[in-house]
Amino acid sequence: MAKVNKAQADEAVKQAYRDYNNLLIKYCRIRLKDVPDAIDDCLQNTYLAYYKRLLSGEEIKNTKAFLYRVADNMVKRTVADYSKNAKRHTDLDNAKELSAQIDFDSFSNSEIDYDILKERLINRLNNDEQFLYRMKYEERKSLKEIGETLNIPPSAVANRTSRLRTKIKRLISETIEEIEGGRLS
Repeated sequence: MAKVNKAQADEAVKQAYRDYNNLLIKYCRIRLKDVPDAIDDCLQNTYLAYYKRLLSGEEIKNTKAFLYRVADNMVKRTVADYSKNAKRHTDLDNAKELSAQIDFDSFSNSEIDYDILKERLINRLNNDEQFLYRMKYEERKSLKEIGETLNIPPSAVANRTSRLRTKIKRLISETIEEIEGGRLS
């Protein structure tokens, strides 16, 4: 299998986006119950998988079937993650009873100003990452809209957004450790 060049892969992803994006949005929306972040992540990861496979030289004979299969796997993964995390939550009926058992005074960081914390985290991103963050998470623009603004294909936006989420998760962990260690107030 011969690898396709980047321009060919970009064009193939753009074509797939034009041909199948509305169908994939409907599919993910139905399966994920209108959770915007989960739907966006599902679509983003689907196109990213398609793009990576194209660049690796894999021949994909039925693009629509491939995209649906990947989207379905992403939906299943999202539902499994949700189910796993749901076990960590309690319903409102039990919340009052549980909150009575917790000594909230023992939490030294209960005075955290989350707006300030958010700004500190965002300020640790470079200018391009901050711009992408604002477009994706504050302005809620689609991958296509961001791609048009940056003059890059939606697949590249998906890749950058994925890297940005990973970096933000790392920065959050580091910042929490700094707060708990007393190095940041």
